[in-house]
Amino acid sequence: MSESAKTIAFVVLGALAVGAAYFIDRPTAPVNVNTLVGTTLNSEFGVDAPKRLQIVKFDRETAKTKQFEVASTDGVWRIPSKQDYPADATQQMAAAANALIDRKVLRVAAQTAQEHEALGVVDPQSAKLDSNSEGVGTRVVMSDADGKTLVDMIIGKKVKDAEGQRYVRNSNQDVVYIVELDPTSLSTGFEDWIEDDLLQLAPFDLQSLFINDYSVELSYGMSQDGRIQTQVSWDRRSEIKLDYDVEAAKWALNDLKGYDRSTQQMTEQTLPADDEVNQEAIDKLRDGLDDLLIVDIAKKPTGLSDDLKAGSDFMTNQEAFRDLIDKGFSPVPLKPGAPPEILSSEGELVATQRDGVEYVLRFGKLQLQTETAEGEAPVDPAAAEEAAKAAAAEDGKDLRRYLFVMARFNEDAIPKPQLKELPGTGDSTETKEEAAPAEAAEPAAEPNPEAAGGDQAESLQNSEPTDETAPADAAGAAAKPATAEPDAEKPAEETPAAAPAAPAKPSDEAPAAAEKPADQPSEDAAAERAAIEQENQRLQDEYNETVAKGKKRVAELNQRFGDWYYVISNDVYKQIHLSRDQVFKKKGAESEGVPADDANPLQGLPNLPIGAPPAE
Repeated sequence: MSESAKTIAFVVLGALAVGAAYFIDRPTAPVNVNTLVGTTLNSEFGVDAPKRLQIVKFDRETAKTKQFEVASTDGVWRIPSKQDYPADATQQMAAAANALIDRKVLRVAAQTAQEHEALGVVDPQSAKLDSNSEGVGTRVVMSDADGKTLVDMIIGKKVKDAEGQRYVRNSNQDVVYIVELDPTSLSTGFEDWIEDDLLQLAPFDLQSLFINDYSVELSYGMSQDGRIQTQVSWDRRSEIKLDYDVEAAKWALNDLKGYDRSTQQMTEQTLPADDEVNQEAIDKLRDGLDDLLIVDIAKKPTGLSDDLKAGSDFMTNQEAFRDLIDKGFSPVPLKPGAPPEILSSEGELVATQRDGVEYVLRFGKLQLQTETAEGEAPVDPAAAEEAAKAAAAEDGKDLRRYLFVMARFNEDAIPKPQLKELPGTGDSTETKEEAAPAEAAEPAAEPNPEAAGGDQAESLQNSEPTDETAPADAAGAAAKPATAEPDAEKPAEETPAAAPAAPAKPSDEAPAAAEKPADQPSEDAAAERAAIEQENQRLQDEYNETVAKGKKRVAELNQRFGDWYYVISNDVYKQIHLSRDQVFKKKGAESEGVPADDANPLQGLPNLPIGAPPAE
């Protein structure tokens, strides 16, 4: 290329650069403020139009922007900044849109960029920001289903001495308006955009609680062949089963076990006579389950099934294996040759409802709040655990804990239908006093001593002996002790052994009885049988429907729980995680509400090997 050509090229590039700079930092066209006052901002769309919301803030401490986002994809709201966790955003999104739609311009506060810092409307996505930057606002962007931008505003400071008024500007304009605006609905809090009723249980339908109180801690030791392997120390303390007594309207102890260190087994124990169930603590636990608030989530590792059993694919996945342990859930083979069970750092709670739906909550490791709601990446897990322990030793502020939730169906929690006896059968749930008259309507069958098994034997065992049925068992008659000497003049046919063969005594009713064959039930008996069959079928159908609904509910819940670890605050953890000392109290004593220990001495089953992590 000649020198002249090079010169021309440089001139062209320079002109393009100047032009680009002009368009990037071009001055805003003059605004006639008189025409703006009284107009409305964001009046071109309806409240249902926004399908994506982005909220951008600037953190001076880290000199980084933080972004929260919620979006509707195929009709389902999700949070992209939280691994697409499902959002309960329909109402929240409508409230956010209402906060920005039809904002009336009260007056114009500024027209140049030099005043943005003072009014707090500096763009948080500006490349010029650093840790010394001030006056940075919150940028809010709303777009529709096609990606078209509906709102792109920067919300600044409150207007002094003007309740409910804020400085705002469109991000592509320098002019700053004063409008009435409540940014409360423009929350970046994760918990504000999700389903706040995680378990969706009915608190007064809780039938029983099972508290499995133990602690588990991982360590590394040397195997017999000299290899380093992962081991777990398991401190088992108690297993407590409580049932709710509806009539007494209080919780009652069903079963109590404690750990016997000499036998290394859980053994039955009796509650001391001066102890009782701490009703207040259990009621608070129930309320905590009803309003179980989560503050964060984490994705479960691939290969981990919903029922917390690690399959072979999972155990060969190094990333998944370590992720589970990092959260405080340890794979342990409790029986030789059995697949590993997942033990959790601080035990588990099982809550059973009357419809058979059973919730299993497992409590994992401590977690210090090292990330914000805007979605900053977490720090190294080991460092986070040490920080969490340090925080627990101080005041527990910002302390959290991982929670593993699943649902399962317990058919035994649903009462079986009490079916009534059909006339002429012995498989009844009615009392024998009620059953005996019904059996008398059927003609007595000829006894067959050689065929005493099967249905006939069962019928005889289940039937109360009567004057007609007692002679059928000759052995039973012979074994019956005599209470008086037999009357020698008494006719032989009146003895029990001869009673079945005696001819019917003629009577005034004999001709009427002969009109209907003895082997056909009367019309009244047939109607009674049909009514009982219909009622039994109704009871059975109701039971079957309850079972089907319960199983469907469990499937729906596990669809929600299956992919996620949850994170709860330390306060929520202490409310729903109770030790034996909290479940019971001395009779007449006030409930002390002592929080459960976060660190317990590990004196249970020591060093259960779980194998080394999968090789790299």
